[in-house]
Amino acid sequence: MKSSTQETTSASAKHLVTDKAVKLLASSIYRHLQDEGCEARDIISVSSQLIGLVTTELQRDEQLP
Repeated sequence: MKSSTQETTSASAKHLVTDKAVKLLASSIYRHLQDEGCEARDIISVSSQLIGLVTTELQRDEQLP
């Protein structure tokens, strides 16, 4: 049986891996967009669209009973 300290440490480690994965994914997408010829304003536009999609999804989730 795990102690609460072990569970907290394990959860923290998983969170750190997730943060690393997110940073790696973001860097990869950024480099890909640059390699495809996108300018800063294009990358900002893509980012804004992603935020809009997430916001819409969160709003839908809040409306569920």
